[in-house]
Amino acid sequence: MRPPRSNEGDPMRKLDLAQALTEAFGHLDAGRTADAGRLARDIERARPAAPGLRYLQGLLALAGGDGRKATQHLLKALAQTPDAPPALLALARAQAAQGRTVAAEAVYRRLLALSPAMAEAYGEWGVLLAASEKTAAASALFARAVALRPDWSWAWTHLGVTQRSLGKWDGAALSFARAVDLDEASAQALANLAGVLRRLKRPAESVALARRAVSLEPAAAGHWLELAQAERDADDLGAAIGAVAEASRLDPDNAEAAWLEGECLAAEGRAGDARAAYRRVLALDPADRFGARLALSRLGADPLPSEAPAAFVQTLFDQYADGFDRDLVDGLHYRGPAILSDAIFRALGSGPFAVCDAGCGTGLMGLALRSAASRLDGVDLSPRMVEKARARGIYDDLQAGGLVQSLLARPGAYDLVSAADVLIYVGDLQPVFAAVRTALRPDGAFAFTVETHAGKGYIVQESRRFAHAESYLREEAAVAGFTLLSMESAWARHDRGQPVPGLVVVLRKTAPAGAVPPNP
Repeated sequence: MRPPRSNEGDPMRKLDLAQALTEAFGHLDAGRTADAGRLARDIERARPAAPGLRYLQGLLALAGGDGRKATQHLLKALAQTPDAPPALLALARAQAAQGRTVAAEAVYRRLLALSPAMAEAYGEWGVLLAASEKTAAASALFARAVALRPDWSWAWTHLGVTQRSLGKWDGAALSFARAVDLDEASAQALANLAGVLRRLKRPAESVALARRAVSLEPAAAGHWLELAQAERDADDLGAAIGAVAEASRLDPDNAEAAWLEGECLAAEGRAGDARAAYRRVLALDPADRFGARLALSRLGADPLPSEAPAAFVQTLFDQYADGFDRDLVDGLHYRGPAILSDAIFRALGSGPFAVCDAGCGTGLMGLALRSAASRLDGVDLSPRMVEKARARGIYDDLQAGGLVQSLLARPGAYDLVSAADVLIYVGDLQPVFAAVRTALRPDGAFAFTVETHAGKGYIVQESRRFAHAESYLREEAAVAGFTLLSMESAWARHDRGQPVPGLVVVLRKTAPAGAVPPNP
């Protein structure tokens, strides 16, 4: 007969389960997931219902990127210990990993009701909200995290990122500075602080910080790009061109680096090299998010465009959506809605009007017209701007889309179409006038602001915005079938500390389109 089978080779014969779990968690914390997984399987064979096993398996599944399997294990763990904070935190992560944002938020709320001082939960919830573009709510959570754990550099960095997105530049500078204080070897923290100080017009400090960032991580193209921007703002174009060249060498497909190189070369008077850089931008980014075609036109390398590229306008305003009102009103002394609404009420009376706020942005013009509007619709090319406008609760309808297409789709719908600071991104106004005329009722009005110049026709300015001559507006309006009610000189914003020359215009739809304008 064969002797009885020995159990000496069974690793779980005399295994202390608690010790095995401790070792498995230790392996997991150290990144040794394979070792932790082997122990978990051994424990499961010996005692499938061992306390802590399901939590361990959930963490292993989460480490392996399987949020669904992690959720299954963690729900079983919570059935054994319903209010265990570590299991709840892991469950929230598992839900987030599956893209189940609402479910993850519910778990974070439950967890923080039980453990209101858990800074980690506030931080992770903040990341979830930031990814969902709920920037203000995310910023509040990061602020709570650093209040609970002031030495947490990670949370200070994320707080700074959200403050930067919200246009809270002073707050972002303080948060990034705190992150640098806590981790002086973090090149990213240094680059973040450099970028904000550059925005706050502190170029010398920005250059010093960016240089430290590239010295710590010389292979990071983004840090060289930040240094190039800082050197440019410090008026050292040679150093800026050298830094951006290194950024392009490290990341040849970086369209932003090519764009910045073109800007620096153009500022240095090297038009031929600048044109080549802008051509690279277009090769890397055919949609033209940086407005390279506008720059090429200014250099005489391309024909005068009829309008700014849609991708350029949408990107510009999507990026600035969170801090737009603060940056525009406080930083650029913007008063477009005030001067345009004043011109409207003087020319047309107090309404009520069915209004289309064309290029509505965040709704600043809508606020100026809401009291005089029987209906107020808005349209904007930037979806993020539309969401900001929607949050005001003043519009009857809001749509994201192109100006001309949106107006043509609404024949005879409006008494008034307004466009504050919108036509500065359009050169040829004929398609706009025709679309507005279609959207207006008989005797309806079109009111708008433009930037202007002393010549003829329209031009692309250094700002990449269009400027229109007064004579051009008169001629095109008449041809399109409008009568001029008022045209006044007025600035809508500052640029580089100076008022930008502009016009405020109110037209009435009267004559048939195609009429020959009268001689001035």
